[in-house]
Amino acid sequence: MSHLNPFADVPTILTAEEIIEVAHNRSMRLSMKSSLQMSREARSKIREITRLQEFTKQVKAKITEVVEEFPSIDRLSPFYLELTEILIGTDRLKQALGAVYNCLPAIDEITFKHTEALKLTTDFRQMKKTRSAAKGRISSILRATAPNLDFIIEAKKVLSELPGVAPNIPSIVCAGFPNVGKSTLVKMVSTAEPEIAYYPFTTRKLIMGHLKVGNQTVQIVDTPGILDRPMSERNDIERQAIAALKYLANVIIFMIDPSEACGWSFEQQLNLLDEVQRMFPLNPLLIALNKIDITPEPQLEAARARLPNAYEIVAVNRIGVDQLLQDALEEVDLKPMQESIDEYVKSLSRK
Repeated sequence: MSHLNPFADVPTILTAEEIIEVAHNRSMRLSMKSSLQMSREARSKIREITRLQEFTKQVKAKITEVVEEFPSIDRLSPFYLELTEILIGTDRLKQALGAVYNCLPAIDEITFKHTEALKLTTDFRQMKKTRSAAKGRISSILRATAPNLDFIIEAKKVLSELPGVAPNIPSIVCAGFPNVGKSTLVKMVSTAEPEIAYYPFTTRKLIMGHLKVGNQTVQIVDTPGILDRPMSERNDIERQAIAALKYLANVIIFMIDPSEACGWSFEQQLNLLDEVQRMFPLNPLLIALNKIDITPEPQLEAARARLPNAYEIVAVNRIGVDQLLQDALEEVDLKPMQESIDEYVKSLSRK
């Protein structure tokens, strides 16, 4: 499902020096077939003009591809738009793309002026100097915008690693502190293969898994751990999780580790639960007490008293997971969705 990521299919973007090298090599390999009746001067002039035009053509093609093949920032879904802002900065990305594209008029002007000069030149050495001068000036323009190209290359690398998300597919989002067992749960019930480790902050980015329910697909998202602190103090990893909750969650599974083996106290986890409930009051939210097998009985009883309707699971052994997942899927309300799809298909057949 990675193809659903709008940045996944962006072609390879060359650095300024790579563009110059490719354009130079292709222009110099160009061989001209000309009439033997033409003078040496005419043949040389055609050759140098053609080489300059080929150099310009290659440079412009690479620059145009950078801008036109990169997804339009203004047309991104809200989910990918916010992640782009978090990870890259949309204004900086737009500025870099615009700066690269704005090189084209200057390149055209240089090519036109030097082509006209070549047409008027009769000296063989001057022809080569004119062509080299034009290529040098175009290369200088590329080198001046090299930081913008490098920024776009890095943006493409980062954004292409985001999971593929279909905005119209129902989604279950797992939230909670780091190391409470979110990745383990997603691994148990879906196609995702998150890295599982017994230390905090293993999940550095969103991980998307998929479930097949009848003939429908449900997305299940493993978010990076969200820490109990104000939004303004959260880092990029935590803000990715908030974006997932905001734009994807049909249902939220909030996981709590009552054993406190995750490294955070039960009270801290309750504070975060309260914040998530305040931020997303309309989203169905299921609370799961994980790691109950290693939780001391007094702590487990205290957690049960505070969260009497919470599910009790051991994600690593799939204990209690099936019931949690079944209830989450019921909250997604797949049946009415399927009925809507069936009605739409029937309406098409009546036309």
